[in-house]
Amino acid sequence: MSYFGKISIGTPPQSFYVHFDTGSSTLWVNSVYCKSNACTYHPLFNPEKSSTYYSNGQLFSIHYGTGSLTGVIGYDTVSLGNLTVTNQKIGLSITEPGNHFARPLHDGIMGLALMPNRGTIIDTMIEEGLLDEPVFAFYLSRNSERGSEVVFGGTDPSHYTGEIHWVPVQESSHWQLVFEGFEVDHQPTGWCVNGCSAIVDTGTSLLTCPPQYVDTLQQMLGAETDDSGNYVFDCNSLSSLPTLTFVMNGAHLHLEPSSYVLTEQNSNGNCLSGIEASHSSDRDGMPFWILGDVFLRQFYSVFDQGNARVGFATLA
Repeated sequence: MSYFGKISIGTPPQSFYVHFDTGSSTLWVNSVYCKSNACTYHPLFNPEKSSTYYSNGQLFSIHYGTGSLTGVIGYDTVSLGNLTVTNQKIGLSITEPGNHFARPLHDGIMGLALMPNRGTIIDTMIEEGLLDEPVFAFYLSRNSERGSEVVFGGTDPSHYTGEIHWVPVQESSHWQLVFEGFEVDHQPTGWCVNGCSAIVDTGTSLLTCPPQYVDTLQQMLGAETDDSGNYVFDCNSLSSLPTLTFVMNGAHLHLEPSSYVLTEQNSNGNCLSGIEASHSSDRDGMPFWILGDVFLRQFYSVFDQGNARVGFATLA
């Protein structure tokens, strides 16, 4: 349901697993300042053990779609892969209410949104001349055994084939784009006749559909509700389910049933739908979607910060 990678912060390095999130802009980790129950499950960054850490004591608070936290801003060296960023803005958590961030493998979040002047790690990499191009790209696999990959500074051609289909995104946004059509079983729905708005969000697990359309869409796909009110499919029916098509900047991007149905069986032998309602019905006057991991697993996705565009390519 989420994708994590290992980074290190400080001198000498302290290691953490962070969630790579194109839907937010702050890099933060659990810290020794945090006394919330959620922090007791994780390694905690100790700034006093880093010779390169400094802070002016600025406080911050973030509210995500799920979970929230408060903390203090500092600056330190961050390493990931073979990249070392020397002067990176980092949030150190002080409170993490509830249990959302108590889950394993979640020591913090690396915000990768297209938000200039927020001090994202991509901005710092660009300022420090660490990247060949101001681009990063994701391959999100369907199972942990195969492994997934994020590349900073370019793309990995071994993970995709053919051309990359580019879609312009709004500057100063969470990779927000407009697409011009949505089809079910290759039949236009008319829902995006005046455009649909969407953010491309690695930090959202599912595909979220505008709430005014979500029930209709589930029914068009043949989903049924279970006793808990969740939409489910017969796991044996995948091959007969319709394809979803997003028409973006002239390209037809197809989402197969194997992508929008979560193949883990529940206790009744059914498979959950990977589609849920968006938290708001529209953005900028257009129906609002979130293209989360359910969508992104189907494509190689490229985030081009230099040209304010996002690209999708067929997986190799």
